Amino acid sequence: MAEFAAGLRALRETAGNPAYRSLARRANFSAATLAAAASGRRLPTLPVTRAYVEACGGDAEEWTARWRELARTTPPPAGEPAAEERIPYVGLAPFQAGDAELFFGRRRLVDDLTRRLTERRLVVVFGPSGVGKSSIVRAGLIAHAEGRRPMLLVPGTTPLTELAVRLAGPARIPAGALLDDLAKDPARAGLVVRAAFEDELLLVVDQFEGVFAAGVDPAERAGFIAALVALGVGECGARVVLAVRADHYARFVEHPELLAASADGHVLVGGMSPAELRDAVVKPAERVGARVEGALVSAIVADVAGRPGALPLASHALLEAWRRRRGTTVTLAGYEAAGGVDGAVAATAESVYAGLDEEHRGVVRRLLLRMVDIDDRGGARRRPVPRPQIGSTAREARVVDRLVDARLLTADRDCVELAHESLIYAWPRLREWKEESRETLRAHRQLTESATVWQELGYDPGVLYRGARLALTRHWAAAPSWQPALSPLERRFVDESVRREKAEATGHHRQIRRRRLIAGALAAVLALGVTGGSETGGGWWCAEGPTGLLAVDTGMLTAAEDGYYGADTGLLRARTSPGVYGTWEQFQVCRRRADPSIVHLRGYAARKRFVSARPRRPGDTTLRLTAASLGPWEWLKVVPVDGDGTVLLRSVGHDRYLTVQFPGPRQYAARLAATAPAEAGAGRFRFTPLP
Repeated sequence: MAEFAAGLRALRETAGNPAYRSLARRANFSAATLAAAASGRRLPTLPVTRAYVEACGGDAEEWTARWRELARTTPPPAGEPAAEERIPYVGLAPFQAGDAELFFGRRRLVDDLTRRLTERRLVVVFGPSGVGKSSIVRAGLIAHAEGRRPMLLVPGTTPLTELAVRLAGPARIPAGALLDDLAKDPARAGLVVRAAFEDELLLVVDQFEGVFAAGVDPAERAGFIAALVALGVGECGARVVLAVRADHYARFVEHPELLAASADGHVLVGGMSPAELRDAVVKPAERVGARVEGALVSAIVADVAGRPGALPLASHALLEAWRRRRGTTVTLAGYEAAGGVDGAVAATAESVYAGLDEEHRGVVRRLLLRMVDIDDRGGARRRPVPRPQIGSTAREARVVDRLVDARLLTADRDCVELAHESLIYAWPRLREWKEESRETLRAHRQLTESATVWQELGYDPGVLYRGARLALTRHWAAAPSWQPALSPLERRFVDESVRREKAEATGHHRQIRRRRLIAGALAAVLALGVTGGSETGGGWWCAEGPTGLLAVDTGMLTAAEDGYYGADTGLLRARTSPGVYGTWEQFQVCRRRADPSIVHLRGYAARKRFVSARPRRPGDTTLRLTAASLGPWEWLKVVPVDGDGTVLLRSVGHDRYLTVQFPGPRQYAARLAATAPAEAGAGRFRFTPLP
């Protein structure tokens, strides 16, 4: 600060040391203001700095750059918020229902939307990206849903599955069973809502354009839309609001039933009027006991006028100005120091990026590009990334924490994503990364989806890449900037594709597996009252008769946990004595035709319920009986250990042997999990006839 002020004084001396009154006539600022600018007590505003420099004959652009650098690196300490103070601005992220008392400027639009909902059961909110649709439906509509039960849903790549999961809890039915029902007849969603909710359900689907993403299965998309239409046109006690980007309006034509159901129910969100912008800027600060300079209000109105998509950028600039406030006043100087509407996001992102070493900068690039999706029309949109795809090292954790603290990312227990799509375009560095990697981003998304399907189908070799597609993937994945970007599952998928193609090329298509005593073990499995079998058409074959799974070490038969919902639904435990009739689980043993030592277990009485070890929380390896007619189920490698039918079971997906664990006292039922890396720690099992 002192060096900056000394430079201004030196510039005045170079100009002949004119009196401040003389400078004031040239600069159109008072002599006191110009003298204070050169005193070094505080940073002058950018307009004052430029006027001072121009009046002295200096280079205004050079001094503008110096001012911005100083403002970025030395924010006023008085603006640091106390830990207990509430921040009135949310930055790039949308306002949530809990932020309703800070949400201003959209009262008229929220009232119109509420009125439409009293007249219609399905309303669609259209608007360009960045206009504030999410804030309107969350902080405006959901926060004031008196007499209704609000439910917020953001569809990902499996929207029908997400709907089933959200409805299953209140309805107290298994999510997998509900998903199967909705896949067969989406209109059953209305019956579920009618039975489960006493108050009228207000289902708000935010970022509805996600259902049109290239990675969404067409059948899943059609089923989800049909379920929403059923909720929106029937008398089932539900009202549906869809918030969707305006550039996806044409996609509604592809779904005539949705277009018809939403006719006369469209609400278009545009930019704010100057009066609405003033309320959005001033009233949140007043709510927390602060004030905003009039000059700052005028500057924001001028910067945002005619740019409805700039609202998130303005909100972020206000957040940075709040951090630079003087006492209880949010100032124009703090706003300009942050870079204003056009520069605040880039300044924040660059500040975080500049504070990292080269290794962590590489993590930032890989992480943010994974959160950008290129749609089938060439546009870019943000993409939620499941935490397992981010990585589990300390480097990734530190980078995520830094970006979340800067409010550039939002994170929950399951996913991390960009705080707003505007970050893709507002930060030049990310925009450049995106343009450089456009084609590779598409290929990476396809690899992610293929690897996920491969895992869910029990690592079916038919899903692996071959030929030109594999060659192209190997080429870009080997690049130094992309090689670390692959998740462990993606890397394993590529490596297995390469291995498989080499085996086929050399004529050694058969898998080399250990087969000692396989014939005896399979005889023990298939001789349990089996007189025939059934072809599934999926590359595997199921025995007809039921069998039990005995944990040899405990002498207990396996049973599935009772209950309708929750994390323990269908949990497999070794808990049932063979002498207690009817409390064990009856399994149907299904084996691969290509390799009979690979099996999976299907609930015999439960029909479509399969044993799965898909994690429900980080680090989860427990086995459950879950409803999934097409997967994912758990493939198990049968490893005989002696001639009496005792076997070890190795999870192919986790590459771990099954163990019998006691999370509580010894008398508590033991849990089955895939945790043992070697045979020495594995549990011993036996397929056995049931009493």
